[in-house]
Amino acid sequence: MKTLPLSEAKATLSRLVDQVASRDEQIVITRNGKPVAMLVSPDEIEGWKATLEIMSDPDFMAQIRRGLRDVRRGKYLTYEEVFGPDE
Repeated sequence: MKTLPLSEAKATLSRLVDQVASRDEQIVITRNGKPVAMLVSPDEIEGWKATLEIMSDPDFMAQIRRGLRDVRRGKYLTYEEVFGPDE
């Protein structure tokens, strides 16, 4: 994650926006050495929202935990068992 002072971010904003848009890069902007803002892509924000929604749903999280426990115990179906052999 790149960190830049506000003065540098102002001077290079167009380039920074291109970096964030094309590489899903995160850029922290500081004022007096302290983080005050962050540039992130809209796709990244949507991903964060989706993650928070999932993690805020107790029933869904319980299903995930059960699934992970089953995998650790070897209780799962292979791709071939579900969809048949690859052609």
